[in-house]
Amino acid sequence: MSLEIKEVKTAAEMKQFIRFYTTLYKNNKQVAFPIHLDESHTLKKSKNPALAFCKGKYWLAYRNNQVVGRIAAIINRKEQEKLDQKIGRFGWFDFTDDQRVSAALMKTAIEWLKQNDAEVLHGPMGFTDMDRQGLLIEGFACEGTLATQYNYPYYEKHIENLAFEKSTDWVEYEIQTNDAIAGKMESLAQRCKERNKLVSIKPKGSREVKKIAPEIFKLINECYKDLYGFIPLTKEQMDYYTKSYLSFINMNLISLVGDETGKLIGVGIAMPSFTKALQKAKGKLFPFGALHLLKAVNKNDRVDLYLIAVDEQYQNKGVNAIIMSDIISGAARMGIYTAESNIELEDNKKVQAMWRFTPNRQHKRRRCYSKQL
Repeated sequence: MSLEIKEVKTAAEMKQFIRFYTTLYKNNKQVAFPIHLDESHTLKKSKNPALAFCKGKYWLAYRNNQVVGRIAAIINRKEQEKLDQKIGRFGWFDFTDDQRVSAALMKTAIEWLKQNDAEVLHGPMGFTDMDRQGLLIEGFACEGTLATQYNYPYYEKHIENLAFEKSTDWVEYEIQTNDAIAGKMESLAQRCKERNKLVSIKPKGSREVKKIAPEIFKLINECYKDLYGFIPLTKEQMDYYTKSYLSFINMNLISLVGDETGKLIGVGIAMPSFTKALQKAKGKLFPFGALHLLKAVNKNDRVDLYLIAVDEQYQNKGVNAIIMSDIISGAARMGIYTAESNIELEDNKKVQAMWRFTPNRQHKRRRCYSKQL
């Protein structure tokens, strides 16, 4: 029953690293399984532009030649520069309910981080804010989403037993709408446009959205610059996310707001929920996973809100109302009246104020932990 911690070095070991999560949660009804190919691209330097300024190591825990845990240790140089702190990250931290496994994995990760001069560690985090982050500590009966990672309740006890403390929390909301709410929001949005001389920018398709992409990401960089864990996106990352995600935008679920000159000052992006499709795919695109995902785009009962950004000069001027109106109305045209907010920092009151327009419930909470090394 000896426990072995082994660094991931081969393609076969990387495959084990990626697929361990699917194996660990194979009987769980809430998890939205990450697509294995997407995980592979995220973890490979040749595919993920964030690894131009990050470095990471990955380890697996084995008992009797069976994988029982995994962990990634990450150094993000841009984060260290931004915070002027020798900080490291841990992520992809999954394990069976055995404290010896989680402790051995974390010990190995910390040893490597110390060798790279890290003095503080926080997580669970990915390479950047665009990866899944935070440990689920409330809402275990709720389904996960494409943008979030589900975990078993016992993770919290394991991490706290490793002397980690709360650094920050993210909360998530479920939002309900109806045709009456959509109508009221549309009237409110129109008044905001007239009062502040704002316009809705209406791209005709994903090709036009991709042309506006540099403006979208520039706005995101500016609006998110002070958020916990956010590192400004590089041009290479912008190109990567444009190709990976903006090509598949549903025009009903994107809101672009401009000032009177047409300059972009607000953006909101949502997508039909992929939760059910990911549960069926179990990490695999083939032979049927891709079909489940395509079906989800056109037939769904909820949407996931991925991002909202508003130019600082235009905050508290009704831009949020315009964005919400566009997305609520677009979802209503698709027959969808339920939305998941995905994660938002617990102290981000400006975003949370948006949900006052609709019936809502705060149903999930995630935590980022930290520890002095």
